[in-house]
Amino acid sequence: MNKQNKHKTFFLAVLIPLFILLAMTIKPQATVLFGKEILLETKAIDPTDLFRGDYVSVSLAISDVSKSKVPLPIDKVSNKNLYVSLKQEGKYYIVDQVSENRPKQGAYLKGKFQNTYNESDVFHVDYSLDKYFLEQGSGKELQQKSQSGELVGTVRVLGGYGVLTSIAPR
Repeated sequence: MNKQNKHKTFFLAVLIPLFILLAMTIKPQATVLFGKEILLETKAIDPTDLFRGDYVSVSLAISDVSKSKVPLPIDKVSNKNLYVSLKQEGKYYIVDQVSENRPKQGAYLKGKFQNTYNESDVFHVDYSLDKYFLEQGSGKELQQKSQSGELVGTVRVLGGYGVLTSIAPR
């Protein structure tokens, strides 16, 4: 292998991991910049993470989806990624309907439906919007409000992907 090929190989070995890391930031950044901003209610649900600092653990009201909103058999829902269409009711967005196919318009999130629904015919959906990280020492007050369901989450959505951009008291 000549000297020129060694340089090319070295540069590729350095650049490929950098491109991969940069590509991982594109979707969240595009969502924050170009996504539609929606307000979501939280429900009552440890304000510190040893490695990442203070955070508030939140449970969104849209995380519980009534079986009546899911027009699919249970075996097609359990442990699957589905699209949850949202509609505005007042100042908050709520679940409108669930689909296997990406909606053509409107606000929607892609969520993972848990294995089963509970006895009250409600599916739990994970949108990966359950933690909001804060400045060190500022999480305790917001966590107390979260535990009593007194917070509102501001989420940016784009193409089914959501980013929790802020939380605040109602």
